[in-house]
Amino acid sequence: MRWYYEKNGQKVGPVTDADIQRLAGEGTITPDTRVWNETITQWVAYRNVQAGPGGDAPRSPRAADAGAQVACSQCGRMLPADDLIQYQGMTICASCKPSFFQKVKEGAALPGTKVYAGFWIRCGAKLIDGIITYVINIMISFIAGAVGGGLIHASTPNPAAQIGFAAVLFLLQMTANAAYATFFVGKFQATPGKMAVGIMIITPDRGRVSYARALGRHFAEMLSGIILGIGYLMVAFDDEKRALHDRICDTRVIKKTR
Repeated sequence: MRWYYEKNGQKVGPVTDADIQRLAGEGTITPDTRVWNETITQWVAYRNVQAGPGGDAPRSPRAADAGAQVACSQCGRMLPADDLIQYQGMTICASCKPSFFQKVKEGAALPGTKVYAGFWIRCGAKLIDGIITYVINIMISFIAGAVGGGLIHASTPNPAAQIGFAAVLFLLQMTANAAYATFFVGKFQATPGKMAVGIMIITPDRGRVSYARALGRHFAEMLSGIILGIGYLMVAFDDEKRALHDRICDTRVIKKTR
């Protein structure tokens, strides 16, 4: 299991179960240190998930000390652990219980859970983004052609100048595509295509993707396409619906929940 912990306001990790127990033994992680793993819906104090008497299995918040305060995964209120029930790693208070299990009965996506975006919905998002970037690239070509068109249509063509013009145009379009993906993913966690179909990009702990990671993911996605699209097809066979570029940059694509 992969763990993350908070140190001086910064997220540290991932670390293993053995590492987390070693760090706790060394005093690096205290009972008040906030920790998170993929089975927990929110960051909690280590005292609420630390190993039981045998020292070999993390406890859930429900098994914490009777006086411990735990957040309801639905409304966020802090309540005694004994006043909450557990369902698939989520903690639910008595007030939220009726509406929560009504959603379970209806098969609705639950707050605090991650519903991974599958292959076809991601294809739809990619198609929309492709149309948008195509229009942007056409505009760049039109402007560049208006500015440097004389190099192409001159009565005495200059091959070296034409090659240079084509290289500059290609670089401008590449830069525009990278800026498009980096800005929208870093700012909104989704490109316009992903926003349109209701999906978003997150880190494994449900955090925001940084601009640097968004840029890296954009170029990693090129690799998914270069290898005959196999990197994209991996979505259909991965438990977390990850494409090759998601694996490279450690990101996930999930459906937005309301």
